[in-house]
Amino acid sequence: MGFSTGYTVLIILPAFLLHTSGLYIASSVSLQHVLGEYGLVRPISVDAEGRFLSHAVSAGSIAGGQSRRRRRREVGEGNDEWEGPRGAVPPRERLYYNVTVFGREFHLRLRHNARLVAPGAKMEWHDDNDSIRHSEPLHDECLYVGDITDTPGATVAISNCDGL
Repeated sequence: MGFSTGYTVLIILPAFLLHTSGLYIASSVSLQHVLGEYGLVRPISVDAEGRFLSHAVSAGSIAGGQSRRRRRREVGEGNDEWEGPRGAVPPRERLYYNVTVFGREFHLRLRHNARLVAPGAKMEWHDDNDSIRHSEPLHDECLYVGDITDTPGATVAISNCDGL
């Protein structure tokens, strides 16, 4: 499968593939028929030069745990610029991932973009009757946009709140 310049990389969560806009896939065999070509993608966290850092790609995992978390301070202790959800970690300004797709490695260069989705945007899961089963806000501290090294015109937008 050849890639042309000017395409957009889109990482789709498997839950959305199974039931979206009336498309219901009952089994993995049916899913394979609908998708045609597919592959298992395992992104890795890398530095700006593409050197391996970690297999952890979620915001909480790549921030380095408790030692790098910011905490809200009491009055008189100074300002804390970031006030995300309780227990969340502040966004990193730049992230880099390597993703191998159909035998080709892509180096994603990403920058934080809290304005990627509208304020108050929510993610919803619907049941078979189209009733909302679950709803949660989209957290802007883990939204990133960027490009792909050596792929002119390619753009990438991801959320790494809970994996990619």
